Amino acid sequence: MTRGTRLHYLSMAGLVVVVVGGIALLFATAPEAITRDRMLVVPGAWQRFLAAFALAVAGVAGTAYLYGLATRPLRAPRYAVTAGTHVFIWLVIGAVFYPVVYLLSVSLNRNDTLAGSLPSTGNLLVRAGVMPNPADFSTSQFAKIVSQTHVLGYQWLLVGSMLLAVVVLVASFALPRLGATNARADRLRGYAGWAVFVSAAVLVLSIQPGQFYGVRESDGARLPASIGGMVPLYIRNTLLVSGVTGVMAVLLSTTAGYAFSRLRFQGRYSTLLAFVFVQMFPTFMALVAIFYLMSRLDLLNTFTGLILAYSGGAIAFSSWIFKGYLDSLSPSLEEAAMVDGATRWGSFWRVILPISVPMLLFIFLQQFIGTYSEFILANTILVGQDLWTVGVGLRNFSTNQFATQWGAMAAAAVLGSVPILVIFYSFQNALTGQFTAGSVKG
Repeated sequence: MTRGTRLHYLSMAGLVVVVVGGIALLFATAPEAITRDRMLVVPGAWQRFLAAFALAVAGVAGTAYLYGLATRPLRAPRYAVTAGTHVFIWLVIGAVFYPVVYLLSVSLNRNDTLAGSLPSTGNLLVRAGVMPNPADFSTSQFAKIVSQTHVLGYQWLLVGSMLLAVVVLVASFALPRLGATNARADRLRGYAGWAVFVSAAVLVLSIQPGQFYGVRESDGARLPASIGGMVPLYIRNTLLVSGVTGVMAVLLSTTAGYAFSRLRFQGRYSTLLAFVFVQMFPTFMALVAIFYLMSRLDLLNTFTGLILAYSGGAIAFSSWIFKGYLDSLSPSLEEAAMVDGATRWGSFWRVILPISVPMLLFIFLQQFIGTYSEFILANTILVGQDLWTVGVGLRNFSTNQFATQWGAMAAAAVLGSVPILVIFYSFQNALTGQFTAGSVKG
């Protein structure tokens, strides 16, 4: 190690000490917090925070610059800019995820209101109400939500088979390291995936509104379920509507997209332009027309009406994205199949669809995720509480005549987000990869 390199490393250590000491001094010399209008206020806190953040960015960038001088001098400025940018990005990530962390904290709080007095003990963040008090940690909100759900025996078997299939699915990724062939692991993974899908689908279809009720302790009589007790049913309804809508989107978009990509007919270009034009307007502009149409067809307050409304809105985008994907495939694939005697439909069914499975999965997931959290259309069409989806059910927590049930609402939101998180992170490669696959031609 040369003398110059040694000097750079010593400068790095000195810079780290100065930056850490400066940040510690800023927070150590902060004035005592005062209570103002039920809020804990630290005078000059924002200025100190911004100064500490600037010190942190400068320290990390300076350290990266000195490291670059010691190792690769020509790249030292790039190292400094990259390191400083990363600090800023992590601050943004922390700010974005803070509502999620707070939602989890509120759902694990025994109090059902946010209007209580602030705690007098604990660190500054707890006393200021930025973070909930750990002393109030409890799972009572989740217990309140699931306590009125009565699962039948065969449904427990479905849950057990689904969990077992998940374990097998996870274990299949380790089989090649234990000596199994990749083909056998892939086959086992496929069976486990289908087992998870079939078990979940049967479980969703088997759950009925009559399984949600309370029991009077005095005589054992059944009572209507509370607002929080219906949340598992709302999740089931949402999964049912979103799943069927995703299947409908695949059926409609594949046939329409194939026709627009491979067939030449009068009005083809005008219809494609109409699809683009329709996408310019938000969905709620059609609420009056959809409500009138569903009313005339006697489809109000039915899953059928909501699924048809969702599916109609999915045709334009899904057809466009599937058309773009087909435009990137050579027509010679179908031509070769038709030379061997296949019909147009046969070449579509036996050639195009098998190689389009990733795109079909993307269309299904895109529509599933889009309708899972939709509120406006579901709130317009669905009236009966037994048919509400998660979004409509969560709104009911904030329309109580006495007070908003924040704890139960947070717990319901956490439970409602679990299925969509599992689906999203399980198929995120299909979602991100097929966005680009259907957006270019050639």
